[in-house]
Amino acid sequence: MSLSLEQFTDWLERYFRAWQSNHADDVAALFAEDAIYYYGPFKTPAVGRQQIVANWMADPEQQTQVEYNFTPLAIIENLGFAHWHVLYRSGKKPSVATEMDGILVLTFDAQGRCTEHREWYSSREVG
Repeated sequence: MSLSLEQFTDWLERYFRAWQSNHADDVAALFAEDAIYYYGPFKTPAVGRQQIVANWMADPEQQTQVEYNFTPLAIIENLGFAHWHVLYRSGKKPSVATEMDGILVLTFDAQGRCTEHREWYSSREVG
């Protein structure tokens, strides 16, 4: 599969909308059955769609008011690279927002579902 910019942008939009909605079906639709989701270089990855969805639904921060933007950076065959920025509030500390800035490296199957998700980001609390 050769990923197009339109396909990649659509997937990213659905990914961040799933982050906002926090609905299991929205998350599941993004990933292949055997996908691997790496949360950074040193954390244990989630293996399989079911575990990815379960981890996403756990949401220990109780994220609300999620705002996002992203920029596709490059596409090489079925591999997409993007820069992203998110700001959200936590249900645990609603007076404080968390700002995140990161990079995604994503591999896709022929059906346009992510088979490998790698993210690197920095975050900070903002007033």
